[in-house]
Amino acid sequence: MLVCDPGTPCPYFSAYYEFLEAGRHFISNRAHGALGYSMAAAAGAHFGRPRAKVVAVMGDGSFGFTAGELETLVRCRIPLMMVVISNGSYGWIKAGQKTGFGERYYSVDFSRTDHARVAEAYGVKGWRVERPDALKPALAAAAEHGGPALVDIVTQPLHEAKAPVSEWVA
Repeated sequence: MLVCDPGTPCPYFSAYYEFLEAGRHFISNRAHGALGYSMAAAAGAHFGRPRAKVVAVMGDGSFGFTAGELETLVRCRIPLMMVVISNGSYGWIKAGQKTGFGERYYSVDFSRTDHARVAEAYGVKGWRVERPDALKPALAAAAEHGGPALVDIVTQPLHEAKAPVSEWVA
C-alpha cells in the first residue's frame, strides 16, 4: 500500500508510478492541503491490512507537521516504511507562487534537515540519500527492515523541476 501526502509526492506518483501487480493500493488526500497526512494514514492502513507492506511518502514540509508521531510508530511497533522527499521548501506552494505570482515567494523556504537523523533520535532506522546511485540500495534496505524505517531523499526544489503539472510546465 502506498500512501502519499498531497504536496510534492502526489503529482509525481499520480503521473509516473505503475502498479505492476493486482491488489496494490494508492491512497492520497490529493488537493486538500492536509500536510502531514501520509504518516498517520499509513499507520491506519497498517492496522487495516497488517500483512501488507505500507509505505508513506511525504515532503519535508509534511514531515515537519507530523515528526512527533515517529514515537507512536516505535512504541506501537508499526513497521512503516517512510520516504521523505527533501527539497528544503513547501514545494507545491512555492511552485504555485512561481507561476501564479511572478516568482514572488513568501514563507515557503526552510533549512535542509537530516530527517534520517531525526527519525533515528526516535528509534526509527534511517537512511539519507544524496546521490542517485544510493537511492535503490537505501529503498531496498528500508523495505527489508523489520521495523519503522525512513529514507530521506535530498532533491532539487520542486519549483526548479519539470513537475507533471500542466500549469507549471513551460
